Amino acid sequence: MNIVETNISTKSRILFDTICEEIVDTESSKILMAHFGIISQDFINSLSEGVEELLISCNEKRALIKRVFSIFIEGLQNIKLHGELFEDGLRRGILIFAQNESRYKICLGNVIKNERIEAMTLRLDELNSRNDAETKALYMDVLSNGILSNKGGAGLGFITMKLKSKSKMNYRFYPLTESLSLFFVEMEVLRSSADEPQ
Repeated sequence: MNIVETNISTKSRILFDTICEEIVDTESSKILMAHFGIISQDFINSLSEGVEELLISCNEKRALIKRVFSIFIEGLQNIKLHGELFEDGLRRGILIFAQNESRYKICLGNVIKNERIEAMTLRLDELNSRNDAETKALYMDVLSNGILSNKGGAGLGFITMKLKSKSKMNYRFYPLTESLSLFFVEMEVLRSSADEPQ
């Protein structure tokens, strides 16, 4: 069943604006990129080019650019594949890319059914409990076992995002209706000047 857009979009937009304000006001961060709307393959392709160019203009190291690029691609593909469909047959999501003196913040969000919250919470908490070495071992295990989900992936999206960010995935669920919520996740990546030698 597809989501009727009007009320969900209005509530999601208010949350998006509030989150952007919080990032700027409480973290002394500058928003480099923000998107609220349709997440299509064309959008993902064009955005990935823009992110790379933006980080090159910030004189970031190639290794950091590749890590951030990978997080963006995995996160947006997750939204495109797993976000709930709206009545027009398209998926919508939130993207916020911010920067302060020491780090980049990557924030992604999409609408999910409330029935998925418990399983996602367990999965993300378990993933967050792992250190970098354990996360890498899990990545290799899932990759080599090749267990496919019902959407065609091997469940590598969140694992890859945590592995590349080298930080915990902070997540929240914002209620929208009795059956739907906005799932919002954010990751931080240290800037090259604050990161370990690459």
